[in-house]
Amino acid sequence: MKKGKNNINTGKILADYIQSYKINKTELGNAINRRGISILNYTRNSSIQTGILIEICYALKHNFFKEIADQLPEDFTIKNKKDKKLVSEKDQIIAQLEEENKVLKIQNDLLMKLRS
Repeated sequence: MKKGKNNINTGKILADYIQSYKINKTELGNAINRRGISILNYTRNSSIQTGILIEICYALKHNFFKEIADQLPEDFTIKNKKDKKLVSEKDQIIAQLEEENKVLKIQNDLLMKLRS
């Protein structure tokens, strides 16, 4: 299979997690009804089928898809309404803080003039 320039090495992500948390590959394999050697092969490959990765996510209670998503550019769109709501809430908070900042600057300027 030809690899693109933007590939994210999911095998390395899995391998790093397994190494960091000292996960037994045989036990993980048993948890997802596969052999330990299969887990080793997943860590050596640069890509993993999403169905298998989902099984691993549930077995380890870890969201590898979030790790993958975090490696994508921030300007990529998302369809999840919940996440869009969070983005709009962030935008509202930023706008509110910018407005507060303007008011505080005006008050500060006024106080400085009164002191002089």
